[in-house]
Amino acid sequence: MSDVEATQFEIDVRLAMSWFLNGGSVPLDSLSDEAQKIVTAIWQRVPVSGFDDETQALIEAQRREAAELQDAQKIVSYERAKKRAKEILRKESGGQVYAWAPVDIAAAWETAEAEEQADVGRLSGDMPIGIFYRGKINGVHAESEAGKSWLACLIVVQEIQAGRYVAYIDFEDDAASIVRRLKLLGASRRDVVTFFQYHSPTGPLTEDDEQEFQRLISLEGTLVIFDGMTEAMAMEGLKGNDAEDVASWHAKMTKPFAAAHWAVVVLDHVPHDGKRAIGSQHKKSALTGVSYLLEPVRPIGKGVAGKSRLKVEKDRGAWVRSHAIPGPTPQHFADLVINFEGTSLPTANLWPAVQTDNKGYKAEPPERVRNDILAFLTESPGASKSAIRRAVKGATADKDWALEWLIDHDQVSIKQVGQAKKHHPADPAGTLP
Repeated sequence: MSDVEATQFEIDVRLAMSWFLNGGSVPLDSLSDEAQKIVTAIWQRVPVSGFDDETQALIEAQRREAAELQDAQKIVSYERAKKRAKEILRKESGGQVYAWAPVDIAAAWETAEAEEQADVGRLSGDMPIGIFYRGKINGVHAESEAGKSWLACLIVVQEIQAGRYVAYIDFEDDAASIVRRLKLLGASRRDVVTFFQYHSPTGPLTEDDEQEFQRLISLEGTLVIFDGMTEAMAMEGLKGNDAEDVASWHAKMTKPFAAAHWAVVVLDHVPHDGKRAIGSQHKKSALTGVSYLLEPVRPIGKGVAGKSRLKVEKDRGAWVRSHAIPGPTPQHFADLVINFEGTSLPTANLWPAVQTDNKGYKAEPPERVRNDILAFLTESPGASKSAIRRAVKGATADKDWALEWLIDHDQVSIKQVGQAKKHHPADPAGTLP
């Protein structure tokens, strides 16, 4: 390679590095095919072959420089942000940094003027309805092969195509499988390489991993997927049916992302023919956004049009539920359709649910049943679900629905005693909102 060629090569590589580090300020496709190939290899940190010794040495030097520069920038960015946050706290608290620093209620009042909306992901068609809340912990649970990973990948593609960072923390699958789905759903190589962050942990999050974890949070992305909550908790030595363990896992894993204004989405299992995630009550209580149940209608696979129904189980913001079909919880919100009929590349849509005639619909469980349950629990705190069923008159479906409604509306609390669940009135007066 001549000195002129070497100089041009260095220029091309440095321009492309600048493009990557500065978020696309220089078009990558403006470089030669050879330079693009080399730069891609540098950033992916994979071996490069087919070049003479001089070029190979330059590639290795650039790889080391790029990796060191990228790592240094990320550390500096995070440390700078952390320092700035401490300085603000110190200024507001008279020179000391307090974990219990008072919240600016005036600012919260102004923020509360705006309606809280789900703004990550979107339904297909003309309805501008989002799927998940930013700054909140959202959930999707389903049976195996119901399509929860397909749903997650569809929303991932929407976000990276819009130029937003997405993180996928996978405790069940592998990178090739997830990236294959992103490709099938229309994601470009450029968007995936630039905006998609994938992690497949092989052990618990340790102090050695903390820097990478904080780097990920500092990307200021919009969506982070935790695929496999049960497996993730087991990796940390925690149990999904233990309230304290669930709280500990969220405090360590999901809440830092939510605090940085990511939309956190936790994917979890339900047993076959079940309607509840494993350890569901504790897990549901930890969610601060929307919780969905994904029910399979037709299997998703090659040669067929697969379909699953997305239902709203819990929605603290109440915005998603207001766009669902009225009816008992869980309410039909949308249909996930992955259509492989007659093609190797599927069409994927999340269609809004269509209203059908629903005579006899009740917006909420009977008030009389709710009052009777609360009255019984006031007299017999710590009663089991079966005891409530025996003591309260009415249809079993109405009693179960009323109990779930009272739990979701913080009127009844559950305490785990061994394997038993004990129900207590959260409101001593036994009143309803």
